[in-house]
This record gives sequence, C-alpha cells and structure tokens, in this order.
Amino acid sequence: MSERALGRKALIAVALVAALMRVSWEVALRTDDGPVGTLAHHLLGDERAYDGFARQVAAGTLHRERAFYQEPVYAWTVGQLYKLWPPPPLPPLATIVPHAPVHDGIIIAQHLMGVAMAVLVASLGARCLGPRAGLLAGLFAACSGPALFNESMLLKEGCALLLWVTSLHLWLDLLQDRGRPPRRAVLLGLLLGLGILLRGNTYLLLGLVLLTLLLRTGGRRRPLAAALVLLAALLALSPATIHNLRRGDLVLSTYQAGSNAAIGMPDDPTVWRGVIYEPIHAGHGDALYEEDDAIAVAQAAEGRRLTGREISRWWWQHTLEVVRARPAVAAQRVLRKLAYTFHPDEVPDVEDWLFFRKAVPWLATPLSDMTVIGPLALCGLLLLSWRRTELLVVRGSVLAVATSLALFYVFGRYRLSAAPGLWILAAGALVAGWDLLRTPGRRQAGLAAAALALVLVAAGQVPLRPDVGGLQVSWSNLASLELELAARAPDAASAQAHRDRAAAAARESLRLAPGYPEARSLLINVLDYDSELVTPRRDEATDQAWRLLLVMEAERTGRAAFELLDRPLPVVRQAALALLPQRSLPERELYVAAAEARACRRIAAELEAPDDLDLGLELMQRAAALEPGEPANWVMLGVMHERKDDQPAAIAAYEHALTLDPHNPAALDRLVHLRPH
Repeated sequence: MSERALGRKALIAVALVAALMRVSWEVALRTDDGPVGTLAHHLLGDERAYDGFARQVAAGTLHRERAFYQEPVYAWTVGQLYKLWPPPPLPPLATIVPHAPVHDGIIIAQHLMGVAMAVLVASLGARCLGPRAGLLAGLFAACSGPALFNESMLLKEGCALLLWVTSLHLWLDLLQDRGRPPRRAVLLGLLLGLGILLRGNTYLLLGLVLLTLLLRTGGRRRPLAAALVLLAALLALSPATIHNLRRGDLVLSTYQAGSNAAIGMPDDPTVWRGVIYEPIHAGHGDALYEEDDAIAVAQAAEGRRLTGREISRWWWQHTLEVVRARPAVAAQRVLRKLAYTFHPDEVPDVEDWLFFRKAVPWLATPLSDMTVIGPLALCGLLLLSWRRTELLVVRGSVLAVATSLALFYVFGRYRLSAAPGLWILAAGALVAGWDLLRTPGRRQAGLAAAALALVLVAAGQVPLRPDVGGLQVSWSNLASLELELAARAPDAASAQAHRDRAAAAARESLRLAPGYPEARSLLINVLDYDSELVTPRRDEATDQAWRLLLVMEAERTGRAAFELLDRPLPVVRQAALALLPQRSLPERELYVAAAEARACRRIAAELEAPDDLDLGLELMQRAAALEPGEPANWVMLGVMHERKDDQPAAIAAYEHALTLDPHNPAALDRLVHLRPH
C-alpha cells in the first residue's frame, strides 16, 4: 500500500471521527432537558449581539456613525442568510433569543467547517512532522470539546478557525515554493484579509507571514510574494475600509483594539484582573454595551466628539499610562496571559465548556481540551527541531495568538486559534518522545522529555487566577434565562417552575462563588419577581439584599466580610450598616454601583417603620448617586420622601424619573396619586 494511499485513509478516518463527534454532540444537546439543554437552545452574550446586527442587516436598518467596532463579516453574512431564511421576530425587550431553524442551519454548516478543519490539521501535521503526528493531531482536532462547543453557537470561531488553518497551509506552500507561488500568495492574502474581518488577531499572523517571506527562510527571500500577500489582504479589507472612510474614520477594519487593550490592562494592582473580560462599566457585561461605554469614557475625558480612530488611540494611551504607573504588575499580567496559551484552564465566557461537557461525558476527557495537550504542546514548542522550516509555520501561528492574548484579555474561544498549532506540537512531542524511548542509546533523552512533560502537566493544574471559578457565570446566566422564560410563560404552573429554577440556578452560582455580586443581585430580582402568575418572595429578597449590601460595602471599603455571609440576618445587617460610613478605596465606586443600588432599592422598599425612614432615605440617596441614570432609583427615592411626608421632594424625584423614562409606569402612578387632578 502506497504512502499516499495510507495518508488518504488517515484523512478519511479523521473526517469520520470528527463527523461522529459532532453528530453525537448535537444529539446530546438537543435531547438534554436540564440546564445544559436550556442554555444550548438560546442565544446569549455575543451570540445575541451577532443576531441583532444580522437582523439590522436583513431589515436594511443598519446605521453606524463611526467605523466598525466589531469585525463585521460574520454578522453581515448571517444577515444575508436572514434575508433568505428569516428568524421569528423577537418579543419586546427580549434579553435572550431562542434558537430558530436558521440558527440550526448555521450551526450545522459550522460543524461541517469543523470537520474540514480537522482534516486540514491532520494534513498540516503530516506535512510538518510526518503521517503519524498528522493523524494524531487530526484526531485531537476531531475530538476537541472546546472546538465543538464553539461551533455549536452563533459565533464566528468555527469559520475563523477554518480560514486560519487554510492560511497556514498556503503560508507553508510559499515557504516551500510549492505550486504557483504568485497565485498562492494572492489567495493567502485574500484569506488573511477575510480572517482579519472575522478575528482581529489575524493582523499578527499577517505580520509574521510578511516577515518570514522577506527574511531568508529556506535559503531565499520572497519579496514579490510578500507584496502580493499584502496587496491582496488590503483588497479583502477594502469594503470595511471604504465603509469606515465614508464615516470620516481612517480605520482599516475596526477600532476596538484600544479599549480591548485597556480591559486587558486595568488600573488595578490585582495581577489576575485583566486576564479575563471585565466590562468598562460595572453591570455592563453584555457585549451590546461595550462600544457605547468605550465611546462615552473617551469622549468624557476629551470633552468633545471623537472618531473611532481617536477613541482607540485614547484607550491605547490610557493603557500605556497604566503600564508606566505599574510596570511590575503589567509584566506579571502579560506573563500570566502568555501562560494561558498552554494552560488547561478554559476561561469562562457567557457559556462555559466545563458546564456543557456534563451532557457529553465521552468528550469530558483530559485529551478533549488543553489539560494534557497544552503542556505537551509546550514541550513540542521547546524541544522539537528548530531547523525545520515547516515548524516555523506552526510555531508562528501559536506565537501570533499568544501575543494577542498578552495584549488584550483571555476567553477560551480567543485561545482557539492557537489550537491547530498546539495539536500539531503536542502530537509531534508524543511521536518524537515515543521514538526516543524505543531507540537504544536515546532512552535517557526520552525519559528526560517524559519527565519534563509530566512536570508541565502537573504545573498546569495550578490555577492562574487564584480563588476564581468559572461555572458560576453559566449558572448565573441560566438564572437570567429562566427568569425571562417565567415572564413569557402562558400559565401559572410553568411560570412558577421557571421562577423556581431561576432561583435554584442563582443559588448554585452563589454556592460556587459567594462573593459574586451579579449572581446575588440576580437572585434578588428572581425572588422579587411579581406577575399575575407568580407571587414574589419579598422576605427572602430583602434578606439577600442585606447580604448583597454587605458584599458591596466590603468590596468598596476593602474590608473582609465574606465570612459573615452565612450568618443570621441581624448579624449581616449590623455589619453592613457599620461599613456604610467608611471611606471607599480608590477606583472602587464604579465597580459597586449597579449591584449596590439594587440592594439599596430592595431594602428601602421594606423600610416603613418611622424609626427606619432615615435609613431608607439614606440608602436611596446613595443608590441615586451611584446609578443616576436608573429610573427605579428615583422612583424609590420618591417613595421614601412620601413616607417622610415630604411631597415636594417626592414629586421632584418622580419627575426626574420621567425625564429618564417618559413612560415609566411606577413614576406615572405615583404622580397621579400625589396630584389626582
């Protein structure tokens, strides 16, 4: 049997395994009637942002005053599909979007791309390190839980990963002078430009491609190929560039880099802050807020309207100031983020791979994620031959992603572009190590390499973010989802069931992370939920509000209070009241604003006794100062003024609430009560 035929059979085997894994994944998620199935059947976070953008494209209502903030190609393509196969209209004020048939069609297409990606990884691995390493790398890709997880959502990762691996093949073709180099250079440039419009870290890969073509690699320079790659990439970017120029912004693709760099380098001495995503404004974790917040902060600082390019520049300057002020912290933070390239931790997002893998136990193995592959890939990166031109492509792809993680922040899906290189390096390390162990006279070297691999695997089990979990995020989002399903429920029994599941999910999130303020604030919303079909649990909501106030005041003042959270309510109340007059630590007010205001409103709502009215008024004045743009704060402030028989102040508060929301029903009802005529 020829070597070529053996390779063909290996590629077919990889494709079949990849397809089987993806079919079994979809069957498991679609038949799961528990928490995993509930999350899987709705769009959340960035999925909802892409859906909203696509709906505007399909309806012809997309309007932008500035350059693109997020890469536009994926959402624009989904929008074109929506024109042919529209999803059902959304209910008013919907924060979740159910999967529609069109979304299922997109996910099936993304899984097919995943199968093609696994085959290309196997082929690239064989080209770089031989057929055995190629087959092993392809199987790693075929059975990768994080890859399947991201392909099964309305996210661009599956498309971007396929383009990324294809680009690596073409890059290697140019370095090896295979085929017709000019044509391959043009195709590579077009794919890299398209990749930039899917994921911005492709800029770094483009830079590495140009650098290797201009330097002496394989004994010659390739300036013509470099020029063709660059021109073709600019051509692929040109639709976005022209769109941006028409809005007065000289931006090639997007202007989010500066604000993302600032998120990855916050002005905070805690080293592991900046490793994961934290919103510019507390309480604005949804992707829909990010651009508006980035614009608002930059323009407030400059005191004028800024273009997208100016906004990005302002945030980059802010980031450099943070680095200059705390160089040691910045250096540790960058090193920590670099380590995430190889670390087993799948940094949680709106939905979490570790949460979803409960439904697919056959993929919940150390080889399905980076638990073993990451450390093995680091061994391969360090120990495999540095003279082989083929491995320049693999190492370069990993370096590009590692650099982007170090510059910005980490999500599990942002690390995914490094996975093809990591799969190949890990496979190469295993094959080379096995060959060493089987070769007389080289077993000592094989044993040393195996010992290094074991040390790196053991080191990878040490968390890079101490005392920070991840599953609480998914449980919290499940609670939000169940609460909205309760609001949409047609009958009392189903509404009550959804509300109870929402409360249970929020409590599970708090069990995993007792100091997680968003989950406790959400639990208050769930317990306080009132409708014709569901009776609120006010006493429990107030109890949780006091505990949330304690958490927020401890965070604001830097005092240790978490050990009191499980104590009886009088103890919690006394501790929270003791912290209220204490001075804030620098930079803490913004963090606590939304959650603390929510706690103040719930507590004040129950303070009706004459001796408690001053406290209630103080809490609501605090809430209005912390979150002045929230009408509910001003409504409750007016209620407290009413309880103190100060009608003019109450009317002023209600009128201010109406300036924020002219149709606010609570403010209108209270004003009618005070001014019946």
